[in-house]
Amino acid sequence: MMPERARTSDETDLPNMRLAASRSHRSPRMNKVVQRFGFREEVQRGSVGIKVGLIIEQQSDVYIHLSPRTKQWDTCAPQLILTEAGGQMTDLFGAPLNYNVPDLQNRNGLVASNGASHDRIIDTLAPLLAEFGRKKIAD
Repeated sequence: MMPERARTSDETDLPNMRLAASRSHRSPRMNKVVQRFGFREEVQRGSVGIKVGLIIEQQSDVYIHLSPRTKQWDTCAPQLILTEAGGQMTDLFGAPLNYNVPDLQNRNGLVASNGASHDRIIDTLAPLLAEFGRKKIAD
């Protein structure tokens, strides 16, 4: 059997996208995000790497992490594999994650997606971030 290249989904309709979500208690802000996007299906799992893996395996389409609590070691390998599968990972504001900095925290949160509508996800998220008073923290 020949190995098959991992490919993310090509889903672009935001309400039809499946959200990879944390198993732990969700914040009211994340509830607002889910409501604004109209996500109808969620796949709940632990760690950042597993949730990004769900996107790579086409079991979900998007993962949004609002808090600044992930670290570079949580995202570097999953981001590489996601990118190779056609997906995309940025901070909440659409900027690339920067791994060449002394601070190991991803202070601007993260968005991982199938890549097909990453810009639309960032654009839809922007007014919510403004509503939450969330501003980009410089590297």
